[in-house]
Amino acid sequence: MEESSAVTNDHHLKNCILNEVLKKIPIFDSYRNFCEAVGQDAMDYPDFEFWYYRFYHGQMNFDYDRNMDPVPKTIMDMPIRLMQKITEHLDPVERTYLRSMNESLKEVADSYPIIFENILIRASDDYMRLELNDKMFRCSKETNGCILITPFKEVKSQENFMEKRLKTLTSLFKLPNIQVNHFSLTLFNGSPTITEVLPGSFHAKSAELYAFDMDHIFPILSAMSPGVLESIHLKSIPMDDSDQMLRFFETEQFKQAKHVDLKWYYKVDDLMRFSHLKSFKCEVDFFEAVDFQRIRDIIPTFKQFESCELKRANNRRDFDIRTIALALVPMIPFGFLEGLQTFTHCCRIPESNELLRFKIENEGYYCIIEIAKVR
Repeated sequence: MEESSAVTNDHHLKNCILNEVLKKIPIFDSYRNFCEAVGQDAMDYPDFEFWYYRFYHGQMNFDYDRNMDPVPKTIMDMPIRLMQKITEHLDPVERTYLRSMNESLKEVADSYPIIFENILIRASDDYMRLELNDKMFRCSKETNGCILITPFKEVKSQENFMEKRLKTLTSLFKLPNIQVNHFSLTLFNGSPTITEVLPGSFHAKSAELYAFDMDHIFPILSAMSPGVLESIHLKSIPMDDSDQMLRFFETEQFKQAKHVDLKWYYKVDDLMRFSHLKSFKCEVDFFEAVDFQRIRDIIPTFKQFESCELKRANNRRDFDIRTIALALVPMIPFGFLEGLQTFTHCCRIPESNELLRFKIENEGYYCIIEIAKVR
């Protein structure tokens, strides 16, 4: 009786497959319809595929004995050279999924460097967005667990949001020899650090970092390989926190960087710390004519210098663009500077054929000073 019931059930499943074939429904849609009709566990996809194509080719024997068939080949039977060729053409995200399948595929995937163009992380206490090149992953906290949305699927989970988020980031930073051209991290208020999932070091050429608490930023900065990290954009440190500023200047990452973009207020003497850089952006709080004359004399001594942008706040309208103009060119004709909004001046660098070009613009609440070496 039990054997008869099993045969009946087996024939019912195959009859469902045959109906899909007769309706000329594509195999992937057919399997989806099949699972909705009889359940997800009724038949694995490889078995479904076998019977689908038998019926498709007119072989209607429901009692065909598969024991005499050769063992179906799997991906692991593929020649290693072919696996390497396929892996070579996968993007970093696809290669990440490949290495998670089994140990053999992991070894093939890890034989190629994983290089991302962009990695972006935005995290708060109830939300995280992770972008890997053009693929986005989002994790949101819900009443009973969290929801993870990937480019491939949406998963609701009863897992704790914080644990799910850290697990997602761990899978990223455990990739061997991970490299990224631009790394961007924003930690909003209430968001814990991600330092516990960071590798000992990873290679980033450019980094943009922001957090309410700079103590969360320094461990992340220190994980980036000095010398490899060429550009640093720090948006976090309070304008009046000189201790954090000095702490940043002491990092090897800053000492070996080529470009920085910082938000602190600097005095003329502070700019000497930028003497090794090719370019820098920062805000300044000086406004006397002599300060700009000193800048004109100091910057040509920076051997690697190419350009910089200095921003001077003018919220109280207490700063006049004419102050800089007269500091650089004392003999400007009377009346020439009246109502001036933009001023450009070039001066020759001593003992050189190169010029230092100053371009000053009044942008209302700010005065922007662009300085560039002209060859």
